[in-house]
Amino acid sequence: MKARCEARLMALILLFFCFYGFEISDAKVLITEVYADTLMKGEPDEFMVLENFGDSAVNLEGWSISDGEGEIIFPDFVVQPHQKVYIVREAEAFERQALDFGVAVRADFEYEDTSEEVPNLQKRGVFALRNKGDEVILRDKGGEVVDAVIYGDAEFNGDAWRGAPLQRPVEGMVFKRKGGKDTNTRRDWVLLWLHTPYFDAKRFNCEEAVAFVSPDCSFEAICDELARASSFICLNVYEFESFALKDALRNAILRGVKVKILLEGSPVGGMSDEEEEIVEELREAGAEVRFSAEPFVNHAKYAVIDGESVIIMTENWGNSGVPHEKTFGNRGWGIILRSKELAEYFKNVFDADFRRGKTEFNEGAKENQEVYGKVGKGGGGGEEEKGMPKLHLASSDAEYLLVGDIEAFYACGNITVEPILAPDNAYEEILSMLEGARERIYVEMFSAEKIFNNECMMNPFFDALISAARRGCEVKVLLDAKKYNLDGNNDNDEVVAWLNGAAHAENLNLRAEIADLDALGLLKIHNKGAIIDGQKVLISSLNWKSCSLHNREAGVIVESEPVARYYEQVFMHDWNLTVKGGGEILHPSGKTMSEEWGKIFYVALTFVIIVVIFLLIKRYRE
Repeated sequence: MKARCEARLMALILLFFCFYGFEISDAKVLITEVYADTLMKGEPDEFMVLENFGDSAVNLEGWSISDGEGEIIFPDFVVQPHQKVYIVREAEAFERQALDFGVAVRADFEYEDTSEEVPNLQKRGVFALRNKGDEVILRDKGGEVVDAVIYGDAEFNGDAWRGAPLQRPVEGMVFKRKGGKDTNTRRDWVLLWLHTPYFDAKRFNCEEAVAFVSPDCSFEAICDELARASSFICLNVYEFESFALKDALRNAILRGVKVKILLEGSPVGGMSDEEEEIVEELREAGAEVRFSAEPFVNHAKYAVIDGESVIIMTENWGNSGVPHEKTFGNRGWGIILRSKELAEYFKNVFDADFRRGKTEFNEGAKENQEVYGKVGKGGGGGEEEKGMPKLHLASSDAEYLLVGDIEAFYACGNITVEPILAPDNAYEEILSMLEGARERIYVEMFSAEKIFNNECMMNPFFDALISAARRGCEVKVLLDAKKYNLDGNNDNDEVVAWLNGAAHAENLNLRAEIADLDALGLLKIHNKGAIIDGQKVLISSLNWKSCSLHNREAGVIVESEPVARYYEQVFMHDWNLTVKGGGEILHPSGKTMSEEWGKIFYVALTFVIIVVIFLLIKRYRE
């Protein structure tokens, strides 16, 4: 009898814990968005979002959100699985602004009584999200902390948040949780533009790829792909100043292709006359053109075609980025990737950004923002400089110039592609790529900095290169030589000095150089690329600077040995011309010119010896 009672008691205890455990694992309400530093004066558009990541409904009655000075308390309200709850300061301001961004969303609760249609939360004390820093603490009915988000100069002691807080918020940008990740650290969060969805890193298989470089073969590769379009073309590019590419898009429109274009709404220095004319002509032909009006720069350079292929580039669609005359222009990389799944991914990114775009151009440059190179309308150092370059080359250098001779490379088979987007996933994915290197890393970059100013720390990308060299990797870094990339005290030449200093101090197989543009015959190095172990290639619009991580940047990491080998040869061409001053560049075969000439010399010498021997034998017999 006693044993039977004990068994029943144990069963009840197990049932209790099973039930309790089910409740904990099946109902998981987390804070997923915090919008503190807002665009509106007085910040009436401040908001937070909760989301139920569990599979059962949760009643929020008696739950609260606290910022340390005050709290807001929920009434009887059931959150269904995967439902989002918008908690806003003033409902009317929040909903009006969302519509301005092309998003129709309703507030669930407000904590300032401004709308008769939206329930008002009970408030104790003064609740307002400080821009300098604050804590957002979610508690259940019993007062237990369920979740917490700490940012700026705020502090918190507890398991709901561990480690350093999130950075201080940026005006017009929202702290957003990366899906359902919950490690209670800053790694769970990303800073995104207002009403922008988060795009996680994914991997896709690609059937075909066409690798190309500027200035040599980018124009032909892009025009050939545009000519294949039969349904739609979606183009996102910082600047569009090429009349030749405009004609290619216009031809597509005339044969029934729907064209949408998203351009940066406030390029530094303003929109050029060429771009204004191009926009007007394409609109007249039937293209839909919008301008990005985000707090940060729309610096991406990609196109989606027919839901079948994606063009990813480091270059703008301008006279030096994609030159019609292939012997003049920037060094840039690009690739065409044919994959329906990848195209769908980038189409979703484009649609989200295009929806928020404005139909009218925003006159004037943005304040407190950085787009590398362009210093003023018509001024030197533009993203796309006008006119032919003035190259002063010795005759001995000219025979080694291969500008215009590099052809596009077609690849198929085992190609894996991972999209890289800023501000969403670029930081983590690029770092992961560098940290995974085991043999060699080659980097070619337009604009870089030694210290991440926004974070007050050493540039983590270049720090990862030093770490790679310490574990035995060969590391080469080639940076642009334009004056505007060397004039400051935290740009390309400081990076080169830092890397070479570390190499010298620790005897590392690491070397960094400023490109010899005269020897290369290039206007500038505008690339933002890297090759890892001869297996992976990064092709992107993202310069290695802290402010770039807040821009809309787009790129891919392509895993394919043939594709990597192609870009590795192009890199070595640029590297050897810089290091050897034109004497040891790569022949298209992949060998240096001296090796090629040496081979020719020995073949010729052998031929001469054979002829001499033949003549001597002939003379002897006579």
